[in-house]
Amino acid sequence: MAVTSTEPLIRLAIPQDAPALLDLQLALDGETEFMLVQPGERRADVERLASRLAAGPSYVVVAVVDGLAAGYVDVSVLPYARARRTGHVVAGVRAAYQGQGLGKALFRAAVAEARARGMGRLELTVMEHNRRALGLYLSCGFQVEGLRRSALDVGDRRVNEYYLGLLLD
Repeated sequence: MAVTSTEPLIRLAIPQDAPALLDLQLALDGETEFMLVQPGERRADVERLASRLAAGPSYVVVAVVDGLAAGYVDVSVLPYARARRTGHVVAGVRAAYQGQGLGKALFRAAVAEARARGMGRLELTVMEHNRRALGLYLSCGFQVEGLRRSALDVGDRRVNEYYLGLLLD
């Protein structure tokens, strides 16, 4: 069921967003099997997340709807000189807010931020059977670069993952 609400606010997350962002991540862990982290596996450490949001070069774009963190795109950048132009993406949108263009808006903002920071590439993985997310990523310009066979154990089955990349320059 879609939630009708005011226009979402899409912005960079700041350290003060850590509690809401962590609540969002924990909720997504329980809502879907498409996230890498299973319920109970995520470190619920608000201070650690707040420090990460303050430190850079990694960043998080968050969507706030009616005061609730409804979705996010996390771009992790390794601190090594040879890898600083590449960001690894993790994203999620609460089930109640899916299908409303929130994911696409988050990705537009995350890509714009990556370009503003002089990054050259974003990459992510997606479970092969997660067709909705795959369609979103392809519509945002990502291309499938490979297939990681039997990469994950989800429930009692082995799951393939697509490896996708987006060149920014």
